[in-house]
Amino acid sequence: MSAIAKHIEDEEREARPELPAVPNFTEIFHEMEATLEKLPDRPRVEIIRGIFAMSPRPRVRHNLTITALRAHLHDAFGRTSGAEAPEWLFVEEAELKSEVTLTRVVPDISGWRRSTTGWPGLDESLITLMPEWVCEVLSPSNAATDRGAKLEAYGLMGIGWVWIADPQERTIETFVNIRGQMKPETTAAPGSVIQAPPFESLPVRLDEIFPS
Repeated sequence: MSAIAKHIEDEEREARPELPAVPNFTEIFHEMEATLEKLPDRPRVEIIRGIFAMSPRPRVRHNLTITALRAHLHDAFGRTSGAEAPEWLFVEEAELKSEVTLTRVVPDISGWRRSTTGWPGLDESLITLMPEWVCEVLSPSNAATDRGAKLEAYGLMGIGWVWIADPQERTIETFVNIRGQMKPETTAAPGSVIQAPPFESLPVRLDEIFPS
């Protein structure tokens, strides 16, 4: 290469704008996790697709709905009369971590099916095995997040079904995962009975779930 050509190439290289560095999203997610773990228990803080989401502790009505629905499902599917473990494991406020989706969330109820997803380790506190089903119980402060960013995250995380229970309106909506997107399936009206996947064999009376 001649001195003139080299000079022209050097000038072009200096004039060429530098491209911004591509951020390491996994590293950023780990930094967010470290921040989350330093926070006190109140308020509840989650990471949804790389963004912090904060919500106050739930009201009594919210907690009563969680307890009633979990007990209903556990009595039907989470018990066994023999030595063999039951088909379903239902856990309240299990913490789920999906590094692929940059998400660390705490559904109100999570359900793992032994014959499909398998169960997480019973001594785990941060669970990376995604459940088959989750339920979110709405509060006025979290409704927009649960119906929006969190529902989208559950689809990308590979969770099969999501139920959204609204104690204020006394309704339950169900969603099914279709190719990574949560699609609405059914809505149970106040005072009605719902039989929906993955628990279609069990009629759930809404009046028994929502406190008066």
